[in-house]
Amino acid sequence: MDTQSKIFFEALHKDRSDSADTFEKPSTREMWRSIVEKYSDQAHFIYELIQNADDAGSTTARFILEPERLIFAHNGTRHFSISNPENEDRDSKKGHLGDINAITGIAFSNKKTQENKIGKFGVGFKAVFQYTATPRIYDPEFRFRIDRYIVPSQIDEDFPGRRPEETLFVFPFDHKDRNPKETYADIESKLKALSYPILFLTNLLDISFEIGNLIGLYGKHIIEKYKYTDDTTAEKICLMQNCGDDIVSKYLWLFTRYDNSLKYSVGFFIDEENHLIPANEPAFCFFPTKETTGLNFLIHAPFLLTDSREGIRAGISHNKRLIGLLAKLAGDSLLYLRNIGEGLSKQIINDEIFSIIPINEDAFCDLDDTSRVSFMPFYSEIKHIFDTERIIPTRMGYTTVKNAYWAAVPFLSELFSDEQLADICENQNANWAFVSLGRDEVQRNNRDLFSYIDSITTTGLNEDHLIKGRYVGYYSKTKDIKGITAEFIQKQNIEWLHTFYRWLSETAHRTELAKVTPIFLDQDSKAAAAYDSNGEHLILFLPTVDISGYRTVHEDLLKNKETRGLIKKIGITHPSIRDQIYNVIIPQYKKGGSIDTTSHFLLFFKYYCHQCPQDEVDEFIEEIKECAFLSCYKKEESNAYRGKASILYFPTDELVDYFETKPSTWFVDYDEYKSIVGSSNEKHLKSFLIELGVRQSVSVYSKELDWAETYARNDLPTPYSTTSRKYTEKYIDGCKELIDYIVSNQSLEKSIILWSQLLEIISTSGYGGLDYLLRGTCQYFYYTSKSTSFESANATLLKKSKWLMDRDGNFMLPSELTLATISESYDLDNENLAGLLPFLSISEEEIEETEDNSNLTDIQREKMQFAELAAKYDISPEEAEEMFRAKAEQKKRTAQAVHTSDAYISPDDILGNGELDENLFEDDGETGTEGSSKTEPKKRIPKATSKVAKDIIKRTSSTPSEYHATPDVEPDDIDEDEFIPSPVDFSRKAELEKEKAAKAIDRIAYQEELQQRALDSDKYSYSWFKALLELEALNSNANNLNSKEVSISFACVERESGTQRTLILKQPNRYIPQFMEDLADIPLKLYFGEQTKTLAIEVANVKSYTLRVKLKSHVDISGLDFSKVTEARIDAKSPVFLLEELSKQFISFDYTDDYDMQENLCENIEFVFGPPGTGKTTYLAKNVLMPFMQGTDKLKVLVLTPTNKSADVLVRRIMDMMQEDTSYNEWLVRFGGTSDEIIEQSPVYRDKTFDIRGMDKNVTVTTIARFPYDFFMPQGARIFLNGINWDYIVIDEASMIPLVNIIYPLYKKTPKKFIIAGDPFQIEPITSVDLWKNENIYTMVQLDSFVEPHTIPHDYKVELLTTQYRSLPSVGSIFSKFAYGGILQHYRNETDRRPLNLDSSFNIDVLNIIKFPVSKYESIYRSKRLQHSSSYQVYSALFTFEYSVYLAKAIAKANKGSFFRIGIIAPYRAQADLIEKLIGAEDIPSEVDIQVGTIHGFQGDECDIIFAVFNTPPSITSGKDMFLNKRNIINVSISRAKNYLFIVMPDDNTENINNLRLVKRVEHLMKTNGAYSEMQTKEIEKLIFGSSTYLEDNSFSTGHQSVNVYGFPEKCYEIRSEDAAVDVQIHRSLSETKSAYSVHEITKGKSLKTAPTKYPELEFTWLQEKNRECLVDNVKLKTMAIEVYKKDGVLKKINMRVCPHCGRKYLVRDKIPESIDLSEYCVVEKNLKTQPHSQNAMSANNEKYVFSNRYGIGKIVARETKEDKTIITVQFKEKRVRFDEKVAFKNKALVLK
Repeated sequence: MDTQSKIFFEALHKDRSDSADTFEKPSTREMWRSIVEKYSDQAHFIYELIQNADDAGSTTARFILEPERLIFAHNGTRHFSISNPENEDRDSKKGHLGDINAITGIAFSNKKTQENKIGKFGVGFKAVFQYTATPRIYDPEFRFRIDRYIVPSQIDEDFPGRRPEETLFVFPFDHKDRNPKETYADIESKLKALSYPILFLTNLLDISFEIGNLIGLYGKHIIEKYKYTDDTTAEKICLMQNCGDDIVSKYLWLFTRYDNSLKYSVGFFIDEENHLIPANEPAFCFFPTKETTGLNFLIHAPFLLTDSREGIRAGISHNKRLIGLLAKLAGDSLLYLRNIGEGLSKQIINDEIFSIIPINEDAFCDLDDTSRVSFMPFYSEIKHIFDTERIIPTRMGYTTVKNAYWAAVPFLSELFSDEQLADICENQNANWAFVSLGRDEVQRNNRDLFSYIDSITTTGLNEDHLIKGRYVGYYSKTKDIKGITAEFIQKQNIEWLHTFYRWLSETAHRTELAKVTPIFLDQDSKAAAAYDSNGEHLILFLPTVDISGYRTVHEDLLKNKETRGLIKKIGITHPSIRDQIYNVIIPQYKKGGSIDTTSHFLLFFKYYCHQCPQDEVDEFIEEIKECAFLSCYKKEESNAYRGKASILYFPTDELVDYFETKPSTWFVDYDEYKSIVGSSNEKHLKSFLIELGVRQSVSVYSKELDWAETYARNDLPTPYSTTSRKYTEKYIDGCKELIDYIVSNQSLEKSIILWSQLLEIISTSGYGGLDYLLRGTCQYFYYTSKSTSFESANATLLKKSKWLMDRDGNFMLPSELTLATISESYDLDNENLAGLLPFLSISEEEIEETEDNSNLTDIQREKMQFAELAAKYDISPEEAEEMFRAKAEQKKRTAQAVHTSDAYISPDDILGNGELDENLFEDDGETGTEGSSKTEPKKRIPKATSKVAKDIIKRTSSTPSEYHATPDVEPDDIDEDEFIPSPVDFSRKAELEKEKAAKAIDRIAYQEELQQRALDSDKYSYSWFKALLELEALNSNANNLNSKEVSISFACVERESGTQRTLILKQPNRYIPQFMEDLADIPLKLYFGEQTKTLAIEVANVKSYTLRVKLKSHVDISGLDFSKVTEARIDAKSPVFLLEELSKQFISFDYTDDYDMQENLCENIEFVFGPPGTGKTTYLAKNVLMPFMQGTDKLKVLVLTPTNKSADVLVRRIMDMMQEDTSYNEWLVRFGGTSDEIIEQSPVYRDKTFDIRGMDKNVTVTTIARFPYDFFMPQGARIFLNGINWDYIVIDEASMIPLVNIIYPLYKKTPKKFIIAGDPFQIEPITSVDLWKNENIYTMVQLDSFVEPHTIPHDYKVELLTTQYRSLPSVGSIFSKFAYGGILQHYRNETDRRPLNLDSSFNIDVLNIIKFPVSKYESIYRSKRLQHSSSYQVYSALFTFEYSVYLAKAIAKANKGSFFRIGIIAPYRAQADLIEKLIGAEDIPSEVDIQVGTIHGFQGDECDIIFAVFNTPPSITSGKDMFLNKRNIINVSISRAKNYLFIVMPDDNTENINNLRLVKRVEHLMKTNGAYSEMQTKEIEKLIFGSSTYLEDNSFSTGHQSVNVYGFPEKCYEIRSEDAAVDVQIHRSLSETKSAYSVHEITKGKSLKTAPTKYPELEFTWLQEKNRECLVDNVKLKTMAIEVYKKDGVLKKINMRVCPHCGRKYLVRDKIPESIDLSEYCVVEKNLKTQPHSQNAMSANNEKYVFSNRYGIGKIVARETKEDKTIITVQFKEKRVRFDEKVAFKNKALVLK
């Protein structure tokens, strides 16, 4: 320090001392505190020190953290200065202020005139005083400390260890209010977590730090640098960070510009391959602020910051301008990155760009918002770049928006090249864009990304568009995508065609499309379709040597096996007779012209008799019946002709004679054909000709009267009409000619012929006879279309002509004759005579009845029998008569109910009905007869008993059909005691019991009658449906009356997150019935201790063991604390009216009882078959409903669902898919109750007052239960759902809907099409009647195969959804093979599996089998059954509960901030109840949600992890009807898992375990799938509790007593069970709780080490930065902190790269910070030459190592043979896995090293 400096220093010391005195005064003390504590980040001063070092021109800086102090040093070339304290104000303004003046000042800075500087030694430095009271500075010129915050005091001695060129700071931890340990910890964490501290600095290249024995480093290295013409600089920078645990190198491209002298930058992180990496960092102003940008790249600018320097000031024009400049630079930088990548032949801007750039405009606040900083310009500028520039990534480069096409699935862009796409789209510049992102998946999973990409591509294309093209609109005939054409196919090479055909064959849908698309090459290399345009007839065939005239498949296509497979799958075969008929012969007739028909008849006949499939006969006949190929003739001509069958008659004698008077009649040449086919085939010949339409009897035709005939007739009606009238009438062929002949020639022979033909016509005419048949119709218009009928000319002719002969030989008018006078030559015994006589007005004679010659009247005979009856049974005649009258009336009504009519019922009838059989009563005589030994004697009933029985019978209903359920009369409630009983009124008691018995008899009789009626009816007949529907309603009504009302109590109430009035009711005391969803205005009573509050529920949604309820809008729950609810109770009546309304509507069809409702199903049904996870709801929304509304037609579409929840899901899916397009408000209607508040608050939710007639088109979504009865009621008018003329009706989740509920709309309405969606292999309907227990629409049409779907009575179209999006392939393949023939495709990859981050002790794989013991004798292992036949096992329930909770807590601990869903599915309700109650009582971490339920609660749901708990019933039978042997039960259980599937099943020692066929099949599928994990529950008990018998040892199981008093449990689990209930008490001591739920951890022990006298040297090898593998073993290196001795004996740690196998250690060149001098350490360099990888490097000591793509390298540690299989156990680094050795090596899951 020179003399002048000393003078200034002393003056400065005095000045600052005076100031310090002032600040220490009470009035200003808080002012100083506010300056010192300005920063919330108390270690922020570290950044201030780094800034100062950079401003001083240093290239390296170092920190040393010791327990009592922090040391900081840098090699800056600019050192501390001092200036005259008297001139500080002037010097500060001019930038000449000394550094010591600034650092000891308060508001001074020496950088106020320098741009791009943050301020040296300003207020920021004062933050150090939060940790130290006396910071010290050692400089080549000055050495001083600062006391009292601002007072500099000189230090005489230099700091030992300061390097000559360094400026060094020492900060002792001597703050009076801070513990040195806390200070040390604060600074340690900050030093290890600096955020890119030198990235935006000018000079500093690296910063090192030492913390104990750890050496860390922050470094920067510029690898490449470019300068652009717009003054943009691009730098590729490597940032190295060594924070002790790892050496991390990060790369980024940094783009920089200057605005005048202001430097601003945008940075994009990349990996070593130049792929962009997202970085969620705050905005930088040299160092990180706390301003969140919402961007995934870096931005830096010299912003104006808040006082704390932690935020950017909002509303400041300077900052707004900088953000605008940065946004422009960000957009331009993407173009620079594109160009840089193209220069390197790399695609830097690729599909991952969306993880970098902002895609959601709504994520940013408005630009005009002055309260926050808006980063909206970045979204706008980058979107502009994508809209206007060639930057849309394609497979090989880039394109623009107008040429960018987005594939529905990525494979489409692989299959079809850009050139092929250009041809298909007729755009020569077309390119596939975003080829790794499937449009369909993005649309499902990321709404914002879908909207963004959709806006920067010209259109999206799916497989349908590519194969068959796409029309501009739904009903348009103009295509905007041409699709595959013949010309396209003809351009492609054979190799590509083979690949194309293989793709087509993968799904049934593509194969179906391929049938009518010209995709095959024929023998002339011309493209051809396999079938005609209707898809009905084959027009392309396999080559055949002997047959020509057909188009055949090109021989080159048949050389490929997979192509041959597609050809076979489509149905292309060698030409057959059928093909010759359809492809050669029939087209000749359609074209017309000269045809040689000689051979056609025989060919047609041969095909009809021998080759035509039965279900195609009608179609075949329809095709040929219009072909004029039959040989025919006229009776009076010798020439032969060819004609259509419909104009020909058989030449029978009767018809020949009849048509003798009409010589123009055509007859088929039957004799010729009989000679051709032979007499043995005559039967088939006649059948063939009849089906073609050749007539066997006289035909009745209809004709329209022309003007002349109308004018000539005066018998026609002439109603007033505003348009011309139209007359049509029926006539009998040849009738007029024949009558004219009879009348003219008085021919009895012809008269008899006409009489016989009329009788024949009546026999085939059906309803109405000749009166109906021979009618005419006059159609006219007067306000509306009308019609009236009249008698046809033929009818008048038959009635008014004298063509009948009487018995005297005279021809008379028919009305002049009677049966007694008409000639006996006519057939008067014919059964159809009754239809002819009234028509002709021929009267019949009356037949006199013979009188009863009995001497006694009926009354007299009855009285005598009454007397006999009274004498016989010792009762009065009056009693006998009364009994007779009652029973006679009953029998009469019964007879009427079954449509019989007994004219008279006598006392004998009553005596014979068995009810008063004399053998039933006691007497004193003999009890048998002589023959009694041959027959079993009847049971004899005492007289007292018979008297009661007769009394009960009197009380019963007169007929079973009249039964009406009424509530039982309850006895009076009498308060009584066991020891002092109350008196009993036996008369009253007897009366009540008789009433009950009578009602029971009535109910049983009626039920039996209905059941018998159903059993007697043909299945699916109208009477079958009526009987079962009535039985269902009766059963529901009876249940309702017995229970009176449904009462459910809930133990837990929560408000649903994000809603205002939706509650979740949990832990019910009973099963929640599904009909709760159909109720409204349900009272909910909440109990808060002794206080109660009643709320009104508007609608409810059932999900297994929870009830989601939405309260009515007026209900206020804002002040309620639901955590204090002790009980929530719902009391509601069952909605029997739903079944009653359905029954009423169904009966109104009024079909005959034998009407076959299966055979008469309509033809216009289409099925959508959607297995689990295939996106059925999305398909309905996207592919069905939205296209309906986007077309120009004004369509009315009704969607019916089984539950309100499924209706809400579909509506929300439409709303979500349309996103910002809210046009759905104009056509979407949600009718009925909804529990979705978003739907309720939107315009789509409509109540009854809505006038649906005001909508031009609509999609109305409601539940199917409402269809029979519900209605809209605008302004009093009732518009019933079942009365609207719907164009389409869609039924969703059809497998869950009872059959009758679907049949009703199928027969009630006639839309253009019914679309029925669902999965027959999932949940079946819930019904109470066993006869249709498993019946749904799929069983009725016999749709029971996914591989080859076929239906009856028509071959309905079945749309198969074959790609499942939910599960990993290893999980999806299990249920695909189990239920769907293994043909499901899997959208996800195995690499998508969500990691659990658990250690190897858990032994968890994607597929996991856990087996538990079952015993018939040991209590907790024994399977039991509750009264309602639901099975449970205590052990498996306890185990599942404990393991799932243990796993949940482990997952939560290992995955902080993540959310997982675990589902536990127990098919038996009792088991699910037990587990759910156990889980409900446990404290589950918020990161994990555990749901428990039966399959009904999980339908349509999915979880990350699924436990399928297959507990067994008490006995495992071999019957196929056993619950666990039902396909839908198992299928739903195993298809809910997204990532992990656990099957919890009985172990192999369980009795009859192999009878669980389907469960064992699932086990087999899992074991043949490759990698899986199999564990015994005892192993897992050992893992959790440390004991394999913990659950057994800590359980006490007993039965329920009459009275139970629960004291303090002696065991952890106390179980009390009976037939009706199970109680479980759980008690754990604190120590048990900790041990049971402490997540397994492996902690590395630490020990202090002292250096030995001789310090060992550590060998290492230098390594180039990009080399990541060992130079010897070629194994990937790991970064580890290695202990190294310094030569002075101090033990340190240096991060090195270490080979995990050979242990060799490496240091990376140019990555050692300048502050670390290796010469000070005991290390020695070892040179290695790169060696080839040794095949035996891993096989020392003959140990076998294997490699897995999934787990890496592992060692085989065990091998065992089990059931002809060898199971190997492999120990990998992280876990131990078992494999089937043969399967694993065959499928390459393992490779031997």
